[in-house]
Amino acid sequence: MPIVTFWSNSKQAVGQTISAALTATTMALEKSYKTILISIDFDDKTIENCFGPQESNTAVIKSLIKTPQINLDSGVKGIFKLAESNRLTPELIQDYTKIIFNNRLEILYAPQSEQISRQDRIEYMMKYKNIILNAARFYDYVIVDLMKGIESDAQKELLKISDIIVMNVSQGIKEIKESLSNQYVKELSDKLVWNICRYDWKSKYNIKNILRTTLKKQHVHAIPYNTLLLEATQDLGVPELLIRFRMLKDKEGENTFFVSQIKELIEGITQKFTELRSGIK
Repeated sequence: MPIVTFWSNSKQAVGQTISAALTATTMALEKSYKTILISIDFDDKTIENCFGPQESNTAVIKSLIKTPQINLDSGVKGIFKLAESNRLTPELIQDYTKIIFNNRLEILYAPQSEQISRQDRIEYMMKYKNIILNAARFYDYVIVDLMKGIESDAQKELLKISDIIVMNVSQGIKEIKESLSNQYVKELSDKLVWNICRYDWKSKYNIKNILRTTLKKQHVHAIPYNTLLLEATQDLGVPELLIRFRMLKDKEGENTFFVSQIKELIEGITQKFTELRSGIK
């Protein structure tokens, strides 16, 4: 099943991780896809801010107790040990995830930087390939939140195995042009779906003008800035926020527009995947 990697060529915070979280959650809510969100950023705690720490998931602990043959290390470290002993199967991955919606959305957290040395980062990154490919055999969608920039060949390898790459940028021509001029971004161009994060529809750099002047003939979408989202990412409440938004009766309001743009990004990802599968460029 599709591997969709959210990535940014810029090392600056652009809203990439939140966009990945919104996409995975909305896929699970609206499409009922069995979705896993895999975090691969050792320095970023945004996923925890959106969904809460993995240790709070008592269901995972109970699952591990029922299956004592599984190593009791939690999260991705436990999966690494399974892989090293050649015992990793697609079905076992879910025993190490945080369950958000049963049979629809699970989160696999990255170990934080204080838990691993900088020298071990590349080794950890290389191990993710096996995890992601196994996950693609079990989940309908694998959403990967990849560390920004390019620090190693391991990151390039993860982008290479991705079916779709959501290229996350700020709403400005300069950053978009810098990304377009990057040689590695050019090599990935067939897989790219562009996402403008924290989008302001009132700006002169709106999607219409960006398509006309810069990202010609590209798949371009946007996740708008939203005050309630900002608050939800501080309160571990992104799933609850999106559930509330599903009940909105105001068809023209700011929050309705926000939800519609997430759905458009998902449709753009689906369309791009269909095009690539059918050989359309």
